[in-house]
Amino acid sequence: MTQDHLQRVLLEQANARCVVVHLDSVYQEVLARGQYPENVARMLGESLVVAALCSSGVKFSGRISLQLRASGALKLMMADCTDQGGLRGLVRFDETEVEGRDFSSLTQNGVLTMTIERAQEAAGKPQTWQGIVPLEGNSMSEAIGQYFDRSEQLPTRLKLSVSGSQAAGVLLQRLPGPAEDQDGWNRLCKLFETTESDELLDTDAETLLHRLFHQEQRRLYPSRPLEFYCPCTRERVVSVLRGLGQDELESILETQGEVDVSCEFCNQKYEFDRLDIAQLLHSPASGSIDERDEDDQPTVH
Repeated sequence: MTQDHLQRVLLEQANARCVVVHLDSVYQEVLARGQYPENVARMLGESLVVAALCSSGVKFSGRISLQLRASGALKLMMADCTDQGGLRGLVRFDETEVEGRDFSSLTQNGVLTMTIERAQEAAGKPQTWQGIVPLEGNSMSEAIGQYFDRSEQLPTRLKLSVSGSQAAGVLLQRLPGPAEDQDGWNRLCKLFETTESDELLDTDAETLLHRLFHQEQRRLYPSRPLEFYCPCTRERVVSVLRGLGQDELESILETQGEVDVSCEFCNQKYEFDRLDIAQLLHSPASGSIDERDEDDQPTVH
């Protein structure tokens, strides 16, 4: 069993599902690419876990993204997970105000957005579905629970745990339609509530699911490995630079001598000198990147 993994089980008689996520090296990789106070690092770990948990319901080639925007010390937090288990995340925050703040004060007047993006097919554009709700609750678990209540209208229970370099979570969700076992959901919720924070971190997913639901009729799916993944490439950056136009690029060259581009997710840096810029401006474009949210674009310096 890989340390970074997702495991899901279908509890058929109660018409519900449960998903467990463990992050170890993925969380460490994300933390290594930025400098975060403890409270922000914890929220970032929780966001990564939530993105992975929600990806378990994605039945196509694409990705699911979680985005938190607020007007206080925390400006933006993003985490996304592909259908193949590739995770990444970033945070933008006011370093002078974020220290010691709890979840509620960091996310005041905030908005939570969940985006499901189906990859581009041979003929056509990517398909995107988006749910947006006010960011409410005293914790990430409460905020995500509010999202499912408002947007998905599916009864959902969620527990998250982050400690040091580890992050984990478990999601229990009732599925649409009637259940064969009328009392099944209530029983599953009671079992779910017995899960302890340390148990989440210290127990692999299959063992935890067995402990919780060994008396239930269940269908266990194969474990899915999770890993850090950022799709930025030099070719993708070239497409972004072409979009800036010749005047903007020449202005940057005039003041800085070169164009530097960095990816905020993985901190990969791309440098373009005058010759590089001349080549990309005067060579035919081989294609363009898919349209994304502006927060998902490399930063040009």
